[in-house]
Amino acid sequence: MLGVLLSILLSFVLTIAILPDTIRLLREKGNIAIDVHKYGRPEVPKGAGFVLLFAVVTTLLGFVGVTTFSSGQVNPGILAALVSILMAGMIGQLDDNLDFRNRTKIILPLIASIPMIAMQVGTTTMNIPFIGPVNLGIFYPLIVVPLMMTFIIDSTNMYGGMNGLETGLASINASAVVVYVILSGIISGQVSSIDQIASGVVAGALLGAAMAFFIFNRYPAKVIPGDVGRLPLGAAMAAALILGNMDRLAIFLYLTYGVNFLLYLLYRIHARRTGEECAKFAEPTEEGTLEVAGPYTMYWVLPHFSHTMTEKKNVRLLMLLQAIIAYAAVFFLLFGLPFIMG
Repeated sequence: MLGVLLSILLSFVLTIAILPDTIRLLREKGNIAIDVHKYGRPEVPKGAGFVLLFAVVTTLLGFVGVTTFSSGQVNPGILAALVSILMAGMIGQLDDNLDFRNRTKIILPLIASIPMIAMQVGTTTMNIPFIGPVNLGIFYPLIVVPLMMTFIIDSTNMYGGMNGLETGLASINASAVVVYVILSGIISGQVSSIDQIASGVVAGALLGAAMAFFIFNRYPAKVIPGDVGRLPLGAAMAAALILGNMDRLAIFLYLTYGVNFLLYLLYRIHARRTGEECAKFAEPTEEGTLEVAGPYTMYWVLPHFSHTMTEKKNVRLLMLLQAIIAYAAVFFLLFGLPFIMG
């Protein structure tokens, strides 16, 4: 598992080293956005997510280079993941510049799944609750992989917008995958498979970059990633989960993301019926609290029921909830489920 640990370290160092100068250059070039959840609406450099993308891709290329020269072989799945992450970054960059319509934003991530489909990444046998193992055959790469990647990329993009939320949640999810990979190898007492190692390396590269970016993106944010950073966050997580055949873990990790998506749909239906305009952001007050239109997204639920909720406290509580779900899932899948099934 040395490769997993090195991937975390390398992507973290790259992001920490590059991001400060990037923030300065973005401000000098006038590439800024309004931090909408703060009273007074300060200006913050935006679009620095390409640093996160660069760190993840460079780390994965380094892993590919080392394995190629040392063994003469490389896992094709990690190459597919690399291209998918790059394509997600390209789509995010286009969205940052062209501001696509919502329908277009939802469909475009399908393109990022093409490399994973073409290389038939993942194991076609899935463990379906109450049914057991089912071999989906060709339907796995053609249906499950694109749907899974598209949902994770889109839901990652949707479940964000507050300082540190996207990168904080991505750090938690990626760390859960890394812990799962390491512990599963220890528990089984066997050498991890090539796919498990590749999954851990992808998650590790994401973890290091996301943690480093979070330092600058947490409240009060010094930089905003933009879609060029958010979409690769989702693509890297989807690739790691598919590579490691972690369909059960994926369900747990993206439970809150699914709830966030459903709440948003309810809001759209409510707005259409009442004729009111959909609000995109919470309204900050002079006291630093948040006023929201209703409990229509995960990050609006707490401000809706607590009138003393600040952006900083809201993000911390959402991260805590995600950490509890993620690590409870890892513990259950590694220890509880095998015990129940005997």
